[in-house]
Amino acid sequence: MRSLLLPLSWIYSLVIFIRNKLYDLGVIESNKINRSIGIGNLSMGGTGKTPLTQYLAQWLIENNQVVYILSRGYKRSTNQNILVKESHLSHEVGDEPLMYKKRFKNKINVLVSKNRWLGSVDVKKNNSNAFLLFDDVYQHRKVITDFSIITTPFNDLFVDDMLLPAGRLREPKKNVNRASCILVTRCPESMSQDKITHIKNKLSEYNKPLFFSSISYEAFVCFGEKIREISRVLLVTGIAKNENLIAHIQNTYETTTISYPDHYRYTLDDIKDIHQKFNSFASEHTIILTTEKDMVRMLEFEEYIDTNKLPMYYQPISINVHNEKEFTSLIKEYVGEI
Repeated sequence: MRSLLLPLSWIYSLVIFIRNKLYDLGVIESNKINRSIGIGNLSMGGTGKTPLTQYLAQWLIENNQVVYILSRGYKRSTNQNILVKESHLSHEVGDEPLMYKKRFKNKINVLVSKNRWLGSVDVKKNNSNAFLLFDDVYQHRKVITDFSIITTPFNDLFVDDMLLPAGRLREPKKNVNRASCILVTRCPESMSQDKITHIKNKLSEYNKPLFFSSISYEAFVCFGEKIREISRVLLVTGIAKNENLIAHIQNTYETTTISYPDHYRYTLDDIKDIHQKFNSFASEHTIILTTEKDMVRMLEFEEYIDTNKLPMYYQPISINVHNEKEFTSLIKEYVGEI
């Protein structure tokens, strides 16, 4: 099937080449943003950008920076620039921006803007010293950040993929040359030196600093009826890749799963269906567990959750960068004093 789609991939590659060339030659203007980090990828789907954005936001907060996260607000129902508040609904600003705001509260600012360049201009007008984190900005060539990170999953490296529509790459592999470094995400906590060497060899042709990170699963957080002891989980997800999360939960709990598409916008009927599924096998030690991103979408039905005393929890995650000191030192080399 992939071979049949290759001619379309060649056409797509030509379009992307022409677009990037116009930016490279200055025919279409790019704009440099000082004190900024761009986070992105070459491929469609989940590659670990969101937990990396959270990691960098926390690092900047700890270094006393005024932090703004800029996002387009994927699948939101609004068009204008919006400074996100905790009281917003996910469909108004997007699930990830709202998740960032609810996690960090008044420690950060989150702005959703379809045009990240114009959004950043607004930010800098208000605070020229603000530090900007651009979420999913690699293909947004109007913006040039001080430092740019490409994320690629441990078990799904971009180097092994193909261009759309034959594969899932949004642009050719060689375009990683615009990045400052590559971060391999979702690595096992303990990686053999042979595996590290193997990945380094596969990515060596791009001549970019290479870092590795792994997921850290934190304690469940309740946003419904709290229960004392958990032995069984109904896991509900609407994310691009849930395999690692399922494997992690199954290590400890008897687990039943319900999977929806990435960024799925839940309806009240969906919540009722989940409730019915839960009731079909629930005991006093069973919870409904979801992800942090799904949680902010489900909160649109907080009244139903509270009225029916549903034991709703979410699984927060963070990342560990294996060679953290080298990683943050490299950022400082590009960005300057933090």
